[in-house]
Amino acid sequence: MTVAIIGADAAPLARALRAARVVDVVVYELTATPPRRPGARWRTDPPPPRQGVDVLGLDFDEQADQWLIQLPGGERIVADIVVLTADTVDASLPTGRGRPARPLPVTGRDGRTLDAAWAGGPITFRGIAVHGFPNLFLLGGPGPLAPHRHSHRRTQIDHITTWISALRRQSGTRVEVRASTQHEYHRRLALRRTDTRPRRLGGPKPHHFDITVAADRHPAHDYQGPALLDLPGAEYPVIATLAGHADPIDGRYHWYGRLDPVDGSLPEPTRSTALLALPGHRPAPARLTERDPWGNLRITGTGAPPYPLEQL
Repeated sequence: MTVAIIGADAAPLARALRAARVVDVVVYELTATPPRRPGARWRTDPPPPRQGVDVLGLDFDEQADQWLIQLPGGERIVADIVVLTADTVDASLPTGRGRPARPLPVTGRDGRTLDAAWAGGPITFRGIAVHGFPNLFLLGGPGPLAPHRHSHRRTQIDHITTWISALRRQSGTRVEVRASTQHEYHRRLALRRTDTRPRRLGGPKPHHFDITVAADRHPAHDYQGPALLDLPGAEYPVIATLAGHADPIDGRYHWYGRLDPVDGSLPEPTRSTALLALPGHRPAPARLTERDPWGNLRITGTGAPPYPLEQL
């Protein structure tokens, strides 16, 4: 496993990773980073290889679960894990708020850039990870927990080392913070915005991140695409994500899924029977069960689903 640390002041994390037997660690210090003063000594093992380079961009390869680090001259370096230190994270923030004019392009899953993900402000989980950007960690990244404090930085290093070690131990290829984890973290932050007291980071929990290999990530749905939700007196264009299974007990097909709005509006869950129709297919009766934490609707149905199946 190769871990690339991009930015200055990477020595503490590099030492922690070496202690955790993650020895294939390379540090890329941006050329604008002041060189280490002559005579500086390392407290423990020799430092990992260090290179002063201009990193032009980072692209996540979803097939290989690796990061492609773009260097000048068209050179590309491959790393399983990338860690951005505070100075590099700062350069990755969108412009317009006193940040550098040329942010570092970081492209994660589905072609989404970090610049776009943070257009409304930085969103992270505990300042160390961002959903949609697997195998990427932030050290001293943006967050409300005073990243300049030594105790907070030490905790971040412990968390990052824990998850990289877990990925290696479980022979996984991708580690990513869950969307629900990040959402809940920011929901709780919003509830205590008026409380400015410093807070400690809790310990790593298994449910915070997903550790997977490619075989684990087959689509968890049978259909994803446009649909029309028909309720008495109103119709709503939606994006439906649906799946289902045949129940061996009652012998019927049960389908379920999520409805995302197209124009920003969705009805409230109701006891009235709804109809869900996919383009070119007959509508299927369904029931709206609840609204999830992101404002989307959960839908369930029994019998023939609205999407085609080879066998029912």
